[in-house]
Amino acid sequence: MKPVKKPYEIRQLLVCANLRDPVTGKASCGQNGAQALVDQLKKTVKERGLKGRYVVTKTGCLDICPDKGCIVGFQPEGEFFHSECTPEAGEVLLARLVASGASE
Repeated sequence: MKPVKKPYEIRQLLVCANLRDPVTGKASCGQNGAQALVDQLKKTVKERGLKGRYVVTKTGCLDICPDKGCIVGFQPEGEFFHSECTPEAGEVLLARLVASGASE
C-alpha cells in the first residue's frame, strides 16, 4: 500500500446516521433525522464554496447514542458533540468547524 499525498488539508464533519433495528429498543441517530442534517450540510458546504477544504461524512455508529438528535465529530480535532438534526443546528456546526480551523 502506498500513501497518497494530499493536495490540501481537509477538515471533516462526521455525522452519525446509523439506523438501528427498532426491535432493539435502543436509540439511533438515523431515526432522529441525521440523514437530513448530512444532506443540508453537504449542500451548504457546496453553496459556500467550501468544498475541497471541508468534507461532510455520513458515518455508521460512533458508539455514543443519544435519545434525540445525533452525534457529530470534528476531525482532525477529535471533538464530538450531541446535536439537534435541524437546519439551524447545521449552521451552528458548520460555523464552529470553520472557526476552529481559522488559525490554520
